[in-house]
Amino acid sequence: KVAKRMFEKLWDHRLNTQKERRGSLEAEVVKVDRKIDQLLDRIVEADSSTVIGAYEKRIGKLENDKLEITAKIAACGKPVRSFDKSFRTAMDFLASPCNLWNSEALEDKRAVLKLAFADRLTYVRNEGFRTAETTLPFRVLGDFHGEESCLVPRRGLEPPRAFAH
Repeated sequence: KVAKRMFEKLWDHRLNTQKERRGSLEAEVVKVDRKIDQLLDRIVEADSSTVIGAYEKRIGKLENDKLEITAKIAACGKPVRSFDKSFRTAMDFLASPCNLWNSEALEDKRAVLKLAFADRLTYVRNEGFRTAETTLPFRVLGDFHGEESCLVPRRGLEPPRAFAH
C-alpha cells in the first residue's frame, strides 16, 4: 500500500507537470499567432516582391512551428494507460524482471536493460562485464533485504587457501 501511495503521488505530480507544460505550449501558440499577424501586416505594407517572399517564407515556417506545437498539446496530459494498469505492470516487472527478459522479443530485453540499469553495461575485454549500477527501484528493493540477502558472501563459499612460499 505504501508503494502504491508513492506511485500515486508521483503519477499526480507528472499529471500536474503535464498540465503546466500544456499551458506553456498554449502560450507559445499565442506568441506564434501574434508573430504571424505582425508579418501579415508587414506584407500588406511592403512594396518589394523580394521582401514579400521573405515574409511569406517566414510565415510558412511559423505555421509549421504552430502545427508542431499543436500536436504536442494534443498529446500532452493524456496518459497512455490508466494508473492502475501502469502500477500493476510496474509491480509485475519489479517482482520478476526475468519474465520480460525471457521473452523472445529483442525489444523486451532492451527494456529490461533500460529499466534495471542506470547506465549502459560496461564490458572489459578478457575480463567480462563490469558491475553495473542499478536503477532506483532495484536499489530500494535491495535495501529491504539488507543483511538478510541470500547472495553469496563476498569471501565466497570455499575455505581460504594457504599460499605456498
